Amino acid sequence: MKKIATFLKHMGPVALGCCMAVLASCNTDFLEKPDSSDVTIDTIFSERIKAETFLWETYGTSVPAGFPKDWGRWEGVRDASMVMAACDEGDVYDDWPGSNTFNTGVWGPQSNPEDGFGHHYKGIRNANIFIANIDRVPDISEQERAQLRAEAIFLRALQHAELLKRYGGIPIVDHVLQADGEVKLPRNTYAECVDFIVQSCDEAVAALPDAYPSAFLGRATKGAALALKARVLLFAASPLANSPNPYNAQDREYTGYIDYNPERWRAAADAAKAVLDWAAGAGNIRLIVDAANPGNAYETAVTQADNAEIILANKSDSWWGPWWPMMFQFVMPRGIYAGWYGHGVTLQHAQKYYTADGEDQTWPDEGPYSEFSAKMGEMEPRFQRSVFYSGSRWNDEYGVRHFYRRNNGSWTEHAPVNGVGYMKKFLARFNWDGGQLNWIVFRLAEFYLNYAEALNEISPMDGASYAAVNEIRRRAGIPELSAADARYDTQEKLREAIRRERAIELAFEEHRYWDVRRWRIAEEAGVMQGSMWGLNLYEQPNGDIIYRKEVFENRVWDNRMYLYPIPQAEIDKGYILQTPGW
Repeated sequence: MKKIATFLKHMGPVALGCCMAVLASCNTDFLEKPDSSDVTIDTIFSERIKAETFLWETYGTSVPAGFPKDWGRWEGVRDASMVMAACDEGDVYDDWPGSNTFNTGVWGPQSNPEDGFGHHYKGIRNANIFIANIDRVPDISEQERAQLRAEAIFLRALQHAELLKRYGGIPIVDHVLQADGEVKLPRNTYAECVDFIVQSCDEAVAALPDAYPSAFLGRATKGAALALKARVLLFAASPLANSPNPYNAQDREYTGYIDYNPERWRAAADAAKAVLDWAAGAGNIRLIVDAANPGNAYETAVTQADNAEIILANKSDSWWGPWWPMMFQFVMPRGIYAGWYGHGVTLQHAQKYYTADGEDQTWPDEGPYSEFSAKMGEMEPRFQRSVFYSGSRWNDEYGVRHFYRRNNGSWTEHAPVNGVGYMKKFLARFNWDGGQLNWIVFRLAEFYLNYAEALNEISPMDGASYAAVNEIRRRAGIPELSAADARYDTQEKLREAIRRERAIELAFEEHRYWDVRRWRIAEEAGVMQGSMWGLNLYEQPNGDIIYRKEVFENRVWDNRMYLYPIPQAEIDKGYILQTPGW
């Protein structure tokens, strides 16, 4: 054992995550056996129930989650925050949560609170072990065996995709690594990684079912594999990876394609359309629609577990309580159900929403509280369900709440907050008893927007692009886009409208943080650098309250941040190149 421990100490995460299957995977949590028991691969794959339990563990180490649940875990951003607070969507008022390290630019190879490079290879390791050994299980039919293998192939592809969007080309691990074999694998190129993920998705689609019985929701379907393929191809077609003028030409084969090819947008459009076609047919997946109450429809789509719009969600934590997991403390607004500080919504993000009649909202530099309340009340239904602002209603228990800075300099309950108010999306249906909330990995709305974006790039102003966006806008209860409208009558204008629709519809779901990178707009003022704005409320000596537009933070960006650096500890082991620019 001492020799094995010494060997593992000097291995990279690729090797550490994959080669020692029995030691790393067959732990007491998995099989509930004492340390002295001889748990082997033979034991795990000796019967169906044990093999399936291993597959469930593989899901647990492979499906991403965005809500921070506890200290030091790789969900959201480590130390109690979400990635929405590390981009132009939001902010955490307190300095100590991990999201602020991105905003101040004090992260890099030595410290990255959003991701653990080796963590992904745990899921890849488990998937490879399962794929390599599922044929040994005697009490499973060939059809079921093919399906279970396809689930593991999908999970392995999912983790490669999570690595790819963060680091660019990374080592592809498609087999169980052995201690006496090659374990220190170099980077594969970006193109090789995309091809591997796409081929894996195609392989999984052939054997995965369209749906599962209710007791098995959360498992990968054909739609999940189609969705992963579509998302990866969208990223691959986007300017960060597919450009004649890359942000950094050094070792370009690892940060994107070495050539620019607009036809990659066609592949992305076709893949997104395949998701929509599957959903409308065998998948039986649809947008949640309520014409009489579009805000309620939107809230249901992002809050209600297992609703008809969800393609895949992380269900590893099926019930949230006020004290465990710690999401209540980390993301609830100050003073709401044990919330410590909440996540503020920036003015930059708030201004992306439309008014209920589809117009832009304008904000003077300051004004009376009555104007603040009136302008907030004019905002579209998705804003009302996503943002908790002063004078708005949280739920039946808390009702309408007002929060501001008093004339004596103190803050009322629920304040201070950086932004126009707090993130409310996901949360308003909770109470002290907790509730069921699953992190959304894929939901149908994304793929209408993916299709609209990709099609507009390869076939400018295609009617199908407008139609796809309008599926989302109709559900939201706001006016549809039209090529006859001067605001949307060019490819460039439609592109911006689609990007804006993504920012609204997919807010806080870990899309914007990556979208501004793949579009290469993170460097623009007010996106990932420069002044971030909020609306602060102040009580006046006469008791009146005014709002004032103010900068709450100036953020730092460097273009090398478009992709993450490999942790320095791995670079020092000499088996992998650092991400260009770092």
